[in-house]
Amino acid sequence: MDLSGLNSRQYEAVTTTEGPVMVMAGAGSGKTKVLTTRISYLISEIGILPENILAVTFTNKAANEMKERISKMLNINTSSMWVSTFHSFAARLLRMEINNLPPFNRYFNIIDDDDSLKIIKEVIKELGDISYQAKEMRKLISNSKNFLDFKIDNLAKKNDFQRVLDGYTKRLEEENLLDFDDLIIKTIELFKANPDILQKYQRKFQYILVDEFQDTNGLQYLLIKQLSNMHKNIFVVGDDFQSIYSFRGAKIENINKFRREFVDAKLILLEQNYRSTEEILNLANDVIEKNPNQIKKVMFSDNSNGAKPKLYNAYTSYDEAMFVCDKIKDLVLKGDSYSDIAIMYRANHISRGFEEQLIKYHIPYKIYGGISFFQRAEIKDMIAYLKLLVYQADDFSFKRVVNNPKKGVGDSIINKLSDVARNRDISLFEAINYYEGKGQGYQGLLTFKSQIEAISAEIENVKLPDLIDIILDETGYKDELQRVEDEDVYQDKYQNIKEFRSILKDAHESSDDSNAEKLLSLLSDLALKTNNDNNNDGNSVILTTYHQAKGLEFKNVFMVATEEGIFPSSNSFSDAEIEEERRICYVGITRAKKRLFITHCDHRRLFGYDQEMYPSRFIDEMDKSLFEDNKPKKTIISTKPSFTKAPVKEEIKSDVSLKVGDKINHKIFGDGIIVAKDGLSITVAFKQEVGIKKLKADHPSIRKL
Repeated sequence: MDLSGLNSRQYEAVTTTEGPVMVMAGAGSGKTKVLTTRISYLISEIGILPENILAVTFTNKAANEMKERISKMLNINTSSMWVSTFHSFAARLLRMEINNLPPFNRYFNIIDDDDSLKIIKEVIKELGDISYQAKEMRKLISNSKNFLDFKIDNLAKKNDFQRVLDGYTKRLEEENLLDFDDLIIKTIELFKANPDILQKYQRKFQYILVDEFQDTNGLQYLLIKQLSNMHKNIFVVGDDFQSIYSFRGAKIENINKFRREFVDAKLILLEQNYRSTEEILNLANDVIEKNPNQIKKVMFSDNSNGAKPKLYNAYTSYDEAMFVCDKIKDLVLKGDSYSDIAIMYRANHISRGFEEQLIKYHIPYKIYGGISFFQRAEIKDMIAYLKLLVYQADDFSFKRVVNNPKKGVGDSIINKLSDVARNRDISLFEAINYYEGKGQGYQGLLTFKSQIEAISAEIENVKLPDLIDIILDETGYKDELQRVEDEDVYQDKYQNIKEFRSILKDAHESSDDSNAEKLLSLLSDLALKTNNDNNNDGNSVILTTYHQAKGLEFKNVFMVATEEGIFPSSNSFSDAEIEEERRICYVGITRAKKRLFITHCDHRRLFGYDQEMYPSRFIDEMDKSLFEDNKPKKTIISTKPSFTKAPVKEEIKSDVSLKVGDKINHKIFGDGIIVAKDGLSITVAFKQEVGIKKLKADHPSIRKL
């Protein structure tokens, strides 16, 4: 087998076949090449049968790519090889062995999240006195199966959870069902209950390979350890610099745990990068070295003729988006394709300002792993409500939101109402006046009509962005959203709605017309954005979060909105959380092949409010010699950032011995981190809904944590 295409470290990783091996593979270092070449080497050079090799990864795409590469190398059929995701491996094994784990049998069905949620709803209905929603219970059940340290502190919630879990588990057992989270758990349980079956597969899998090891959770680690205990030919490849999925249960601690439990494991570092220029890697190395307790790697590249990364400090978020669009046009003019370019950000709601400018510049774009800001259901709902406020005859918008939140107005009532409207040649909204009905649905129609009329009457008496708050409160939309969605989904959707306020604030300040006229003009403009066609045969700029971008690479990368409170996230307080945010920054930098632009601004309109922003601490940590700092002359903006101060009482003097990086608690704003200090003035990054605040360090409402 020809191994001449490997560098010395890759060669060592491929040919060190016996015993435990840990490969720390830096970004762009040829990790997949090493994995597939090693499997091919075991088969062609060592003589191992393909069925005696197990390789697990995290996505079907990665597993299929590995199979394809092995097939091309060896010219063999790889379809039956044990190369798959963790869950596919578990499902395949259980299909053969689960008869040994009664009451299940090999004809079990795997249910998806929707089916799981449906069963939980039925269990809650049967129990009758559960205080929590099915979606919340579904998430808790999933967490209990994925997090070994799972616990619930609230006693009432804990009791409700246990009753729902017991009922849910009983239903699955009675109907021979497994949910997605059960697959690995039941495999581990099978092995514990049947040592002979465990030994059977320990003998079978003489060589085990694990991809993206830094993303394994506690259960996945336990499963791999069970299987590898006999031969101990366990090969794990990953990168502690790129461990960014703790919210999914990934345990970066598994890397150190592996080294403790496999004391004779060989450590191999893949440090040569084949993706990025030396200049980009220098910055990545500089950022990640600030994290303690990691395996030291220094990435390098033979490509040393690149440009230094560029830092751009805009005055406003509008200026920032214009800079990015201007630069994209310039790159394309010089020969790059739109698909060579990515705009990356920490939070989904950040895409909104960039999408608006991309549309104005006629630049095609796609949201990778998500949907456009203007195509999101919650934004379409808000637009529908706004349309009804100024034009109640909009039947399309009426149908979208009349039963959102739910008020018993089902399809049958809408059909009857449509008959009334058709017979009288009037709108659905007006037809409510002539609809003869009773019960919850009829009352729901009357309530909806009353809400729209009441809010519409206030259009000229309030600022346009305040209409969103009124809609959320008066219709119960926010409460319903919080009730039916998981907490993380709720927060994401609610942040998007709050960011929509920024669009209304722009419209409010756009002219001296009446609010109704401003709103009509805005809605006309939004119609073009929600119908924006970005299908350009794949030649589109990619907008993506850093988490979605992991594993991707682009010739040109824009890392935008790199400001305190956004990146690192305002929800990150502990040292471990900040270290993960820094790893996310490293992932962003190492997506760039040729050019990297890092942007931030002094003033950002967030959630309809103008906020003074400060550069991310990750920018402050960077060696200034490693990038070009392009700070333009400040432009004049039409509106001055405004800040609201909460009333406080003068009580006792607070501790003024505060410094940047200290964690504090504010009586009104909650916990935050000091990001800047000027005399007795401190700037604090609170949680995202609060944002950045400039405060007096000695104010009695502040205490150091």
